[in-house]
Amino acid sequence: MALLNSLTTGERSTIIDIAVMSAELRDAMRHWVTGVTVITTSWRDQTAGLVSNSFTSVSLEPALVSWCIDLRSSSLELWNHTDNFAVHVLDEEQTALAARFAKKGGDKFSGMDWTPGICGSPMLAASPLALECEVWARYQGGDHLIVVGRVIRVTRPESFAPLTNHALYH
Repeated sequence: MALLNSLTTGERSTIIDIAVMSAELRDAMRHWVTGVTVITTSWRDQTAGLVSNSFTSVSLEPALVSWCIDLRSSSLELWNHTDNFAVHVLDEEQTALAARFAKKGGDKFSGMDWTPGICGSPMLAASPLALECEVWARYQGGDHLIVVGRVIRVTRPESFAPLTNHALYH
């Protein structure tokens, strides 16, 4: 894919065609420091969870957040049908939890302490900061699905030292 950039100098405008490879973008984005989250959901009798660093706030009124999932994800069908999700913002001591939910496939909840939240999403007992959400909208964005949720409840500690992607990659 090509990214078109318009550079304006005085009255002249030049279009520069820059092809960015996905590996190059991924490597560059590793330098952008973000928090690390585990996103969980349930639909019917199934649960799913994954690690995401694409989590961000969207709006304060109403309270909306978003995150993205790869369209090749084995749990995409569940994420396409569920009406709920929970965002667990990990703290700096939770690298093992991040590794557990970063793995592809398998039962990520086996042996974990969790309970269903008010929207039905698995709420991880180990997570000090969590947002319970109902799905507001879904949009396709290239090779990812963008999921927007309305925040229903926030659980947070008095103090918190978040785990960042910089800590995981460097």
